[in-house]
Amino acid sequence: MPIDYDNFSGKQMVRGFLALIVLIGCSLGFSFDAKAQLALDKIVIDFIPGSSNRQDVVVRNTWDETVYVDVEPAEILNPGEKTESRAPIRDPREAGLLISPVRLAINPGGSRRIRVVNIRDNFDSERIFRVRVRPVVGDVEAEVTGIKVLVGYDMLVMVRPNPMAPKLEHEIAGNTLTLRNTGNTNIMVGIANQCRSPDDCEEITIGRLYVGNEITANLPLANTPVEFTARIGDEFRSFRLE
Repeated sequence: MPIDYDNFSGKQMVRGFLALIVLIGCSLGFSFDAKAQLALDKIVIDFIPGSSNRQDVVVRNTWDETVYVDVEPAEILNPGEKTESRAPIRDPREAGLLISPVRLAINPGGSRRIRVVNIRDNFDSERIFRVRVRPVVGDVEAEVTGIKVLVGYDMLVMVRPNPMAPKLEHEIAGNTLTLRNTGNTNIMVGIANQCRSPDDCEEITIGRLYVGNEITANLPLANTPVEFTARIGDEFRSFRLE
């Protein structure tokens, strides 16, 4: 199962950005331009039962040129599984998720807002979406070959079921830990620890378990408890597995 780092370190997430490399111009040499940047104030949106059904994402243009941006929402089918796939949203009413606007022009140093609205709150199962926010390349005239790196983002949007019933099962066999999400909502485990003493711990990377996911991790220490704090919506729960 792919590890999801969306909640680890703010804007600089592993899965939170896309690198789109566009070859422009023709053949007299190379120039490399990595200045074209977008910055988002959040890349994870979690619609929890009882919370607001809308959130705004601020998109900033940190470059010195106007940037044109496409916003492409999609539902993620079988999230976290080998069969995971992306289904573009054609009808927001059917999908239950409305994104507006889907095209933006942002002036140098300026910002725009993208509104994300959960228009249905009666899902009996969890829905997972991705919203790709990417700059669009226009016509380019150049006398030299250049590479322009355009950085976009793949926001994670979660619509939790109502009611939420999280359940995490585990099994430890020797140096192998198996975690199974048998509840109805995703659980963010992130980093687990095994400690010889309070100041001497080994880290185990786990990540996010979507509904039905199972993940196996190698344990650095045998016969040693595994401890972690999991996030489920806006709630944190501590686990000690033996």
